[in-house]
Amino acid sequence: MRIISGKLKGRRLASFGGRRIRPTSDMVREAIFDILTVGWEGKEVLDLFSGTGALGIEALSRGASQGVFVENHSHSLLLLDKNINTLSLSDLCEVVRFGVEKGIRFLKKRDWKFDVVFLDPPYGKGLTDDTLRLIAGSDILKEDAVVVAEHHYKEILSDRYRKLQLSDQRKYGSTGVSFFYAR
Repeated sequence: MRIISGKLKGRRLASFGGRRIRPTSDMVREAIFDILTVGWEGKEVLDLFSGTGALGIEALSRGASQGVFVENHSHSLLLLDKNINTLSLSDLCEVVRFGVEKGIRFLKKRDWKFDVVFLDPPYGKGLTDDTLRLIAGSDILKEDAVVVAEHHYKEILSDRYRKLQLSDQRKYGSTGVSFFYAR
């Protein structure tokens, strides 16, 4: 895995060996960032189920001002910390070492709000729908925020979660990517 664009373009990320954990491929990550029409400068980004942090780090490389990463898997946390430190991003990053539900409650208590939220939960567990409901009810989104959900393409998602409205869906192999905007 590598950074696709921005000031860290071409830098490699530490990643998982084997196939037990499925990081976002370079191709899917590039497609996501090509579709997003976000001016990254100064944006605050939340990366849920962050794994190696590839999505949040890509946003930081493109100019986002802060990345918050929510992850509770011990091996993922080691890789996430390694990537943040190797790329000298620790001043721009906060790692929340909780599961997503507890992490969102923690962020809400701290009154953090985000311009862009990425979520890439494990496939086949219904976590995408549950997490979108949590986000929509949490008040952690800034006005006009975008939420990008990566999921198995067969997973059925609603086209609306309270103030989140589905605007686009794409399929890349077995991966589906859904884009929601706060309205």
